[in-house]
Amino acid sequence: MAVKQATLLLVDDHEANLVALSTLLSEDGVEILQARSGREALELLLAHDVALAIIDVYMPIMDGFELAELMRGSRRTQHVPIIFLTGESQDNLHRFRGYQAGAVDFLYKPIEPHVLRSKAAIFLDLYRQREELARQRDRFLTLAEEKARLLRERDEADRRLRESESRFRMLADSAPVIIWMNGLQGLEFLNQVCLEFFGFAGMEEVNNLSWTDYVHPDDQAQVAETYRRAVSERVRFEAAFRCRRRDGVYRWMRTIGMPTLSPADTLLGYIGASFDLTESKEAEERLQRWSVDLERAVDQKTDELRRSQTQLRALATELNLTEQKERKRLATELHDYLAQLLVVVRMKLRQALPLVSGDRTAELLQDADHALTQSLDYTRCLVAELTPPTLKEFGLLESLTWLAAQMKRHGLPVQVQHHMTVLALPEDRAVLLFQSVRELLFNVLKHAKANHATVGITITEHDDLEVVVSDDGCGFALPPSDNQGIGTSRFGLFSISERMAAMGGQLLIESAPGHGTKATIRAPYRRVSSEPFDQFEPASTPVTVLPASHSRKNEAPDRVTLVPESSALIGILLVDDHAMVRQGLRSMLDEYDDVAVIGEASNGREAVESVAQLRPSVVVMDINMPHVNGIDATTEIKSRYPDVAVIGLSVHNTGEAREAMLQAGATMLISKEAAVDELYLAIRQALAGEKAGTALPAER
Repeated sequence: MAVKQATLLLVDDHEANLVALSTLLSEDGVEILQARSGREALELLLAHDVALAIIDVYMPIMDGFELAELMRGSRRTQHVPIIFLTGESQDNLHRFRGYQAGAVDFLYKPIEPHVLRSKAAIFLDLYRQREELARQRDRFLTLAEEKARLLRERDEADRRLRESESRFRMLADSAPVIIWMNGLQGLEFLNQVCLEFFGFAGMEEVNNLSWTDYVHPDDQAQVAETYRRAVSERVRFEAAFRCRRRDGVYRWMRTIGMPTLSPADTLLGYIGASFDLTESKEAEERLQRWSVDLERAVDQKTDELRRSQTQLRALATELNLTEQKERKRLATELHDYLAQLLVVVRMKLRQALPLVSGDRTAELLQDADHALTQSLDYTRCLVAELTPPTLKEFGLLESLTWLAAQMKRHGLPVQVQHHMTVLALPEDRAVLLFQSVRELLFNVLKHAKANHATVGITITEHDDLEVVVSDDGCGFALPPSDNQGIGTSRFGLFSISERMAAMGGQLLIESAPGHGTKATIRAPYRRVSSEPFDQFEPASTPVTVLPASHSRKNEAPDRVTLVPESSALIGILLVDDHAMVRQGLRSMLDEYDDVAVIGEASNGREAVESVAQLRPSVVVMDINMPHVNGIDATTEIKSRYPDVAVIGLSVHNTGEAREAMLQAGATMLISKEAAVDELYLAIRQALAGEKAGTALPAER
């Protein structure tokens, strides 16, 4: 079957952008239309059926939002999917306005080519499938009309037959049908039509024959039983059977017999008429065959539609997972490289500030430090927007708590309720569940007019994870035919339902006008287990011990009096998965002659092994690391070596991270960007706190 031609509309006021997008999205079976303004786009939409519109947001005279609103106001274009493109910085207000205008997606320049091609391919395929479904629907309607026509023909034939029966009773001798009459002793009358049909010369010949001589052997038992029952009950009878004509051909006949009664109400016999049903029977048989063929075709197309739906569901799930993987990859790149690089640069800059002379130089360095701080904050926002850092570090429960705090900033108070300490889920399932809850809460924010929302998490007796999102908003009426309360166009609930179905779960909606809404996500709970530290094997290679530096280089004069000198050398173990961060911390600590960096580790597993070999006084521990994170490593180190002080270090110095490190046994948690000013003092405070047996507060 040939691929259905699909039309793609590109709208941008820059010719270069149109050329680039056309080149990127060009493929067989796709017609690309270009418009350089909103007015030109509207003219093309009136002349063409468009499968997808990719529209630049900022254009002169008529911007993309205005064009989208005009499209949604026209019956011809209101269902055309729209993807917005913009080169501006990411802004939730713009994003919300785009979605309110009817966009299905909102992409920021520079565009990832494979992401745009994937999204465009989805909507082009959906358009082709809708066109194919429409064609199949037309075919089904044609078949249904043909069936209806045949039924009408049959009904008309039956109607004509009934009229013939009535006419025959009034005009017995003149009617062109078989007329017969019998008494208790046998046949008494056959009209001329009957005689000619059977080839009888006269009644004398008939009297010498039995009815079994001209009734088909397969029908004789039925005819005999019908006639016997009618005689015993003295009632009308009707039978359809095959009769052998004079030429030996069997014809289907319909015989109707009416009882003849005497004035004393005794049965005298029957008078009846026989009608040729052969053509009607043949038409009925043809109709049955056509009905079977139609049902078979309907079943086949139903199976095809079901397979198509399954494929679409799998495709949507794959697209969602791909999006989440891409979000995770971008967030990882931003966190593991850019954020760490910014932190190291800020460390170096803060180290250099006390060493410069001249007000202008110091001012410039301070401006650069301020710019780095803003860049780091913006990077954190980007990471949180792509994938909340708490999801990877602390799991779904802490991530939902973080999400509740974010929703409160948007004006919707959200309470998270659960009675669990740990919820161990595979990362991909945790991401899908988090995304679904986030979409439900944004639906509440945009549509429910609610004052409060609640997110409840429980594990059912059937070992299912159940997440309930409820609100006190306006609610809505559920369709009577939709027992799950999920419509394909109801606030995006259908996509969440499909996402849960792919996980082996379901989405249930309970709502009524004025009584709020309750959305229940239920999915199988598949726990993941972490590798215990007591199963670690000793390191196959010895831990590298770094030479201690005892010189205090270029120390600012005011640092000498902040911390008292100690005669004992403080051994430090640096733990971070980024070598440049470890180098920056080591170079900073080398400035102090009472501190020696005696080792480094790149993950929690190496940290535990290094502490066993080196026995440092203080471990400076990063939180987010591969294999074993800093929280688990700190727990294990403090359980084995309680005298070793641990100072947590993180790019994201959130409340959740601070609380987790303190519970693991760390003395405190400081941010990497503040390490220049605070790390040395934190080391001395940690040692003092450990020796005093007191827990220092988490605050810096």
